[in-house]
Amino acid sequence: MDVTTIVLIAGVVLLTGISKSAFAGALGVFAVPLLMLKLPATQAIALMLPLLIIADMLSIRSYWGKWDKQLLLPLIPGAVIGVLVAYVLIDLINPEYLRLIIAFICIVFALRNLLFQQTTLRFLSNKIGALVMSMFSGVTSSLVHAGGPPIIIYFSAIGLSPSKFVATAAIFFAMMNILKLIAALSFGVLTSTTVFTALMFFPLAIVGNWLGVKINTLLDKDRFLRIMNYLLLMLGVWLLIN
Repeated sequence: MDVTTIVLIAGVVLLTGISKSAFAGALGVFAVPLLMLKLPATQAIALMLPLLIIADMLSIRSYWGKWDKQLLLPLIPGAVIGVLVAYVLIDLINPEYLRLIIAFICIVFALRNLLFQQTTLRFLSNKIGALVMSMFSGVTSSLVHAGGPPIIIYFSAIGLSPSKFVATAAIFFAMMNILKLIAALSFGVLTSTTVFTALMFFPLAIVGNWLGVKINTLLDKDRFLRIMNYLLLMLGVWLLIN
């Protein structure tokens, strides 16, 4: 592994740690494309799995007990159902169309909040809403590797506080990534070398987590949600052009 690759991985680890503990992983969509500048696609995706799980666990520790239990309970089964639905319908759904739909929803939702009044979708603020949005996240995560936007839109729409937003998202995405990890192990995509490489950068993940927590504590609810909407807009544009 050359110096450039090491620096690139280090930067991605730091970015992932900050993103997970400050903005619920909203910047995660850029991680794999950055790694692919120096690594093959399969290797980049495999390396991101343990890195994401490490970042999720650090975020859970940092925000222990601050998650929304009422939201969390239906999120996990919803994600599992979404993953199963995706695999059943994988031959019937065009991933490019799905990516465009997610991009359009992100852009419209973000612009609506940034240019006009903050959207509050009270009809989603229940177990059924959580189940539906987590299922959507499971489907999009499985088919186009974009499970973050549906959950971020949902949490933004119901107006969660910064710490509760990040804490609940951390547990949800940790469970999602563990499911992906099991699949990667069963298919032999993840090797001991990949896991060892991820563990080598563990100290940087701790630094990223610490910086992210500091950033999160400096943001009040309104400023945090405004930043999340800017990030959603950026995600939508990114999904649209890639």
